Amino acid sequence: MGRIIRVLFPIVSICIALAHPAEAQQQPQQKLVKPAAAAKSPAAPVATSAAAPAVAADGNASPQPIWISRCSSDGRKAALLCEIEQSLFITKTGQLVASVNVKLPSETRQPVMMIQLPVGLFLPGGVNLQIDEGKPQALVIQTCDLKGCYAATTVSPELLGSMKSGKRLSVTFQNLNKENVNLAFVLSGFAEGYDKIN
Repeated sequence: MGRIIRVLFPIVSICIALAHPAEAQQQPQQKLVKPAAAAKSPAAPVATSAAAPAVAADGNASPQPIWISRCSSDGRKAALLCEIEQSLFITKTGQLVASVNVKLPSETRQPVMMIQLPVGLFLPGGVNLQIDEGKPQALVIQTCDLKGCYAATTVSPELLGSMKSGKRLSVTFQNLNKENVNLAFVLSGFAEGYDKIN
């Protein structure tokens, strides 16, 4: 139980910073740890990555997280699989907390969202997805492994439109104490990134 609390405490700190970017901007400027610096010193906190919001050493997140768009294939003749993703990490360890990934399969052109969450969840509680103040959408946690738990859903035209025009994507789940944990992903840049893979 102590391990779960230690894992969820940094998650809550990240959520507070992401949910209130204006407050994060008012904080004194903190030096951000870049991936290259972290690689030179393994003991240094891993604070950022190409697919995640920059997170300062005190746990505050940059008000401008990044959505990463990419396309890849298994070979020259294989179809391209394009996707866009944003991830959140624990500042001190660099451990992945959660990610939202939207894939656009070349066969169907129907976007599919995969949400990766940390282990140690109350599985029957499921996951709720909400854009700004819109109606929450319930998702079922489909499977878990050593890296995390996963929930997936097809992205309807309505959901895609809300993500393109929205400001924040909130993902809510319950820990083993049945307490709600909220993770906030910033939607700024999602529309531009999705257009690159569409």
